[in-house]
Amino acid sequence: MSSILDTLQQRHQEKLGQLKRGEVDEAFLDSIHVLIADLRQAGAVVAAPAGRGQLRALMRFWGNVVYDHTGVYPDTMLLPLDPAHARPLEKPARRPSPPLAWMLLGGAAVIIAVGLVVIGWLSRPRDGAEETPTPTPAPFVRHAAVGTGLDEGGALKKAVDTFCPGVPEIVAEFALEGIGPETMWRWEVQREGEVVASRQAAPWGQEAQTITARVLTGGPKGVEPGHYDLLVYVGEQVVGMHSFQVLDTAPRIFNLRVADVPAPAKEASGEGKFEAGVRVVYLSYEYEGLCPGLDLSHTLYHEGESIQESVETWGGAPQGQTQVSFQSPGGLPFSPGDYEVAVAVAGEEQNRVGFTIQEAAEGGIPPALGDITIALGVQPDGTPILTTPDNRFDWNTKVVYGIFDYVGMSDGLAWMAVWRRNGEEVAREEHFWDVETDGTEGTRWVAYYDERGWVLAGGSYSVTLYIENVAQRTAEFNILYYVPPE
Repeated sequence: MSSILDTLQQRHQEKLGQLKRGEVDEAFLDSIHVLIADLRQAGAVVAAPAGRGQLRALMRFWGNVVYDHTGVYPDTMLLPLDPAHARPLEKPARRPSPPLAWMLLGGAAVIIAVGLVVIGWLSRPRDGAEETPTPTPAPFVRHAAVGTGLDEGGALKKAVDTFCPGVPEIVAEFALEGIGPETMWRWEVQREGEVVASRQAAPWGQEAQTITARVLTGGPKGVEPGHYDLLVYVGEQVVGMHSFQVLDTAPRIFNLRVADVPAPAKEASGEGKFEAGVRVVYLSYEYEGLCPGLDLSHTLYHEGESIQESVETWGGAPQGQTQVSFQSPGGLPFSPGDYEVAVAVAGEEQNRVGFTIQEAAEGGIPPALGDITIALGVQPDGTPILTTPDNRFDWNTKVVYGIFDYVGMSDGLAWMAVWRRNGEEVAREEHFWDVETDGTEGTRWVAYYDERGWVLAGGSYSVTLYIENVAQRTAEFNILYYVPPE
């Protein structure tokens, strides 16, 4: 089947040439998928172990290329050998023959042996004739990555392909497979087609070992910005390539907008004034120069005091637009007053924007019920007793409380709580709000229990609060089923 391997190897070299020239587009990736599929299919007809190893090596190489450009690793599982192309199995031994049969077989064996000697002499190979050698697997880069530092074991701490301006050096890590001892190999780094760093060709001596090398070292201002390609050669043939970039723009956050509804950054209103009752604030902004690994923080201030902060490690594109949100504690409206949102990169504030939530009109702020806390008890001031992180309670539970905050409630306002078990309603309580008793804001609770004093049945429960038949908040919890002791 050497012709199949030769054809696939030729296609491999053609695609390597396109890869080196940067001709990577949708059509190229489609052709790589076709090549990988053909390599898989060849596994059904190539029986030699060396040939099958070559097929696997080529599939792994092109599978890594597809993953680098699409984020999806293709199927590189070699198809099993078709039995029609497998080596024949030895026939099982027969039962011992009787003595007379052995005599007859012995005579026949002598005749056959003499005949084979004569045939072998007549059909001996001519001088200089040699068997066709089994093709050796083509060398390829099994793994390639770049980063900025090494750990104690000498491996990359973190692999990234985008670096911030001023990065002092860039370290590469890669491993070669299918390369024989003493084979000459080297690497070089190109910037926009021009070689800017290289390693002189040297004989390979440590097969399958991961290599680390400082491929770029910058001056006082760090490595020069631009797009780079790391190429690995065996002989004069490219067997692997890895691309990366150094940004030319420092991190910058701009065009900050605040809204009370989610909207794209360029469509968000910039007025910065919102009516009372806002529960969620959305910050949209544009950015550039962000590289992986930077800490990005968003801080919400009220009257100059920090009330919320979130920190994330950046892993997205270096430029674009994004949106984050801030939700009021407990699901109740934000208090009136002046607010600011600040965005910081690596601990350094980049930009901030202010907005105002206005005082409620004469009619007061809209009625609202806060998040529900599920507990097995409650103190007179509304503090929950016996809560669990996952809202799972033992089988012997007899009463469950739903505790919530409220604001903007008015006299005679209709509200209710509905309890459900496994999706079916099991209880409800309906009320009209009494300001004289409960005020317009504060903390209240509802309870679910069996009127006979029995333990509650096991199952999945929920409680939903309504104002004027409009659902406001829902909380879910579970009561475990009773399991008799063994």
